[in-house]
Amino acid sequence: MKPAVRLLVCLLVLMAGCTRTADSSTTTSGATAPTDAAATTTASASTTTSTPASSVTTGTTAATTTTTPATPSVEVPEGFSLLGGEDAGFLMALPEGFVALDLSSDDVSSLLDNSPLDADTRAAAQAAIEAGSFTFWAFDFSNAEGTFVPNVNAQILPGSGLDDIDVYLQVLPQQYASLGATMLSLDQVEYDFGPALAAVVQIPIGDGTHSTAFQLLAPVDDLVYTITISYLGPTDQQISEATTALSTFRPLR
Repeated sequence: MKPAVRLLVCLLVLMAGCTRTADSSTTTSGATAPTDAAATTTASASTTTSTPASSVTTGTTAATTTTTPATPSVEVPEGFSLLGGEDAGFLMALPEGFVALDLSSDDVSSLLDNSPLDADTRAAAQAAIEAGSFTFWAFDFSNAEGTFVPNVNAQILPGSGLDDIDVYLQVLPQQYASLGATMLSLDQVEYDFGPALAAVVQIPIGDGTHSTAFQLLAPVDDLVYTITISYLGPTDQQISEATTALSTFRPLR
């Protein structure tokens, strides 16, 4: 199978088992969110600038117009906040309470050492961050259950366009099964930018307990975005929130 597929599966299993071994005060916030949580739509319109350019052949001055593409608009439901951004490579509304780690920190090792992860998960996360494929990571400490903290992570890996849809449909169930995880559902969904896959995976995290990961795999041009929201349980409300959050995903790269 493609290395990118195996990497995202292995990292998902690691990240979905995040446990709370440090106080939430040690987490560094790098999130940007609107101050008003009420339902709203955020958008950035295209900007046009004119720059004088001298003509060598005529000696006259012409105007050169540069257009910056509009930032995709994201409808932020009530009780959600807008997270992500250019560094993360996407925008998405997440339930209030999720706080993003600052992955732009120069000292990645220190950042991870102070995060609520075990040694193996920290090592895998650090390797992915340094490789530039792991772009976003957030926790909801306010809804921690025992040692488990609801979390969201995002990876952006090289892909081969829409061909990845067929690859994932064929290999993901087997790959998760080989790692002791159970795929509960795998469906193709449509976004403004094209088709994607929505998966729900149950992952053992020890002591007979399981976390449930809600995952979006979106091939866009030559990249594959993988967004994963993990809960312990989850409750009906968390299922609804995860589904809503993933529906707001918009790529920026």
